[in-house]
Amino acid sequence: MSSVINGLFSGRSGVTSHGIAISVIGDNISNANTVGFKAGRAEFEDLVSSGQASNRIVGSGSQIGSVSKIFTQGTLESTGRQLDLAIAGNGFFILDKDGERFYTRAGNFKLDNEGYLINQAGMYVLGYSSSGSGQLERINVNSFNANSEIYTTQVRIMGNLNANEDVLPSGTLTSLNSGTPIAGSSTAGTTTYSDLANNAAYSTVFEVFDSLGQSHTITAFFFRTAVNQYTVQFYVKAEEVTGSPPGDAGEPRRLANFAGTDWDIVLSFNGSGQLTSSSETQLVAYIPWANGSNPSTITINLEDFTQFASPSNISSISQNGKGVGIIGNINITRKGEIYALLTNGQSALIGTIALANFANPEGLNRIGSNLLIQTPDSGEPILGKPNVGTFGSLESGRLELSNVDIADQFVKLIMFQKGYQANSRVISSINQLLNELIQLV
Repeated sequence: MSSVINGLFSGRSGVTSHGIAISVIGDNISNANTVGFKAGRAEFEDLVSSGQASNRIVGSGSQIGSVSKIFTQGTLESTGRQLDLAIAGNGFFILDKDGERFYTRAGNFKLDNEGYLINQAGMYVLGYSSSGSGQLERINVNSFNANSEIYTTQVRIMGNLNANEDVLPSGTLTSLNSGTPIAGSSTAGTTTYSDLANNAAYSTVFEVFDSLGQSHTITAFFFRTAVNQYTVQFYVKAEEVTGSPPGDAGEPRRLANFAGTDWDIVLSFNGSGQLTSSSETQLVAYIPWANGSNPSTITINLEDFTQFASPSNISSISQNGKGVGIIGNINITRKGEIYALLTNGQSALIGTIALANFANPEGLNRIGSNLLIQTPDSGEPILGKPNVGTFGSLESGRLELSNVDIADQFVKLIMFQKGYQANSRVISSINQLLNELIQLV
């Protein structure tokens, strides 16, 4: 008799557990189009009542021990919207509301009326400000001052110089320099840009900004003055600096230090094409602009040059001046860096979106609205930046879709439906047996 009754309870538990599993399937299918949603899975466990003999243990059915979250990567859908962000790999976005932190994979963000980056529920996205203390804080695109870092103080140029160029005849560069006054001099010049170009092995130009945000072009000429040696000098047009006679407009003025005693960088290379330890690598140029701005003092750094037997080329030019402009747009890189794109063509870093990860992501609690919260099972959050270490990269203009597989869910639904029906049949069958037993009385 007890075994029959036990079967009745087993059937009841089976109906309950399969009913919960069907509810999980329904929840998954319902969220098949929810951004960043992770499918759940009902974890079945067997039930055994206590007090049974070790060799006569009869189970009491099944139960749902937990509902696990399946943290597999969802498909990334292209949206073309700049503030739609997807995490390709590990990590969660960090959100803040009234000092409480939440975590999500849903990156459909927007800006509020103050310029803060928020989610659809108005929670603030946390990250690292370019001018902050290194602590997590709310990201505000309007916190960037477009008119900060106006003028240039640092220029860095990287590249290679051809080891097969002809060496300049002795005295040629001295003769060119004698006809090219230093910037700020009132002496008329005789050397032209054509003269410099005809004698230089290579040349390049780069843009700098003065204290008023005005753009200026500096030309660098590379002269091969000896085997394994290049001498680099820098020039601006005469009309751009003070003191130049009107007749010299369009002709070069040589840049030098404030004292006017140093005007070149002599790059010395070893037999492996690398700069020697004693080579010069930089020049601190003093430039007295003629447009009313403050004179510029710019450190030009060439420490990353090599000399190999291949055509001369520039691989990178960077400078820290931004000029004057307003934010026209923003750009978010794979590393989570948010750049302000200024109307003058320059860009500036606003901040970096932060990510968090956990030792056990499946231990996070789901609270709705695409949000997760930390629990003892998840462990403490590990903070970092996108595309660094184990953290995934950010994909701007894309969203991570739900990882629910509809076909898989319907297959499981059929299985759970059959299980539910079978357990219901167990209950009805035992009910018939009990009725027959009662009729015997």
